[in-house]
Amino acid sequence: MKISSEKLTIRESNDIRIIDVNGDLDSYTAVDLRKELDDLQKQRNYKIVVNLSNVEYINSTAVGALVGTAKQVRRRDGDVKVYGLADNLKRTFDLVGASKVVELYKSEADAIASF
Repeated sequence: MKISSEKLTIRESNDIRIIDVNGDLDSYTAVDLRKELDDLQKQRNYKIVVNLSNVEYINSTAVGALVGTAKQVRRRDGDVKVYGLADNLKRTFDLVGASKVVELYKSEADAIASF
């Protein structure tokens, strides 16, 4: 399985879906991210890793989508893990409390291993 749009690519590693985000998560891309996260849940994919290593900006809608999805999939023994977050974006996650809900990792391997 490999699904790709202009800024989002979804691939799989065993039963984990990995979303690679290429470029900033602005209001347009945040809508696409929310749709992909919703579609993964509809397909019963509850273990999700999001790669933000190529993101320099993330808006509140995208942060909300990650937090909301994490809460939803945990009810089904899943989770959302994020890796590759730049230091300035990590501070944003901390300020809005998102890092208390969404686990942050340095690498894809660490995020996958945490499941």
